[in-house]
Amino acid sequence: MKLKQLYIKLTSWEYWPMWVLYVPVFLQHYWLSIKAKSLFYFLKVNPAIGEGFILSDTKYTTLQLVPETYRPKTVLIAKGSTLKALKATLQDNNLHFPIIVKPNIGFRGLLVHLCKNEEDLRGIHFNKADYIVQEYIAYPVEVGIFYYRFPNKTSGQIPSITLKEFLTVTGNGTHTLEELIKEKPRALLQYKKLEKKFKHKWHYVVPEGKTIKLETIGNHNRGTKFINGNAILDNQLLKVFDDLNGQMPGFFYGRFDIRAKSINDLKQGKNFKILEVNGIGAEPTHIYDPSYKLFNAWKEMLHLWKVAYQIAMLNKEKGEKFPVFSEAKKRYLQYKNYKKIAFTH
Repeated sequence: MKLKQLYIKLTSWEYWPMWVLYVPVFLQHYWLSIKAKSLFYFLKVNPAIGEGFILSDTKYTTLQLVPETYRPKTVLIAKGSTLKALKATLQDNNLHFPIIVKPNIGFRGLLVHLCKNEEDLRGIHFNKADYIVQEYIAYPVEVGIFYYRFPNKTSGQIPSITLKEFLTVTGNGTHTLEELIKEKPRALLQYKKLEKKFKHKWHYVVPEGKTIKLETIGNHNRGTKFINGNAILDNQLLKVFDDLNGQMPGFFYGRFDIRAKSINDLKQGKNFKILEVNGIGAEPTHIYDPSYKLFNAWKEMLHLWKVAYQIAMLNKEKGEKFPVFSEAKKRYLQYKNYKKIAFTH
């Protein structure tokens, strides 16, 4: 099984180490830094986000940029909080199970949990770092929309739309859940996690036609399949995000992770919630579509980082000052320390 897992990873670049995607970006960055006269110009792409580094924007603060209509009910839980205090906070904010619990500064879906009851919450409660609790949005469609707008323009661009296909298996009436998982490459890569999660159903023979959702969190490292959805882009969808971004002063570049009742509703600006807003560290996740070529992914990344540079320079013209080394170092060390504390729990 380990050999099969290794083969899947070697033959699909979407599973390769993250740095492979960023080699051309690093090289381009140094050239753009010379032009900008700053290694850290990217920290002024979104002036409204002032405390993070590349991947360290706080989820709670960034989400507050979104108009309340489009935000799930979300509360910030300070590190050191007891489970009793957490339960009281949930009650005070009228938050009911199921809920989503995740670090306030995250990394590719690590430590994101769906808690269906108090027992689940007790099992994952951690108090070493700040985290957030969010109402669970049960809409069936999850999509990532990358949007950017130049500060001197009133309309922006959507270069990336990602549709998410959650990890599932469908029974045939003869194979057990374990056997079905072994036959599906994306599920096989999650074998150990799924064995622990479904230990009571591991040898259950799944009836023919019955579909079991193996994962409810729409992250790539949880087995979710990212599908290139750029074909659904039209002027109606762009207008929704132009209108949305018009209510977010100081935010010009990033990805919105969304749950919606349907794509049609999303295009009409209704029945959707923005789960997260990712700034300069956001990726155009449609590139992780299994059919997408690595060379094309490099082109997309280079283009978007050039756009980030152009936005930063326009913001500089409007009075923004690029961070000096000491400030950038402080931001980076804060993120490094948070990651060490939160992700080693």
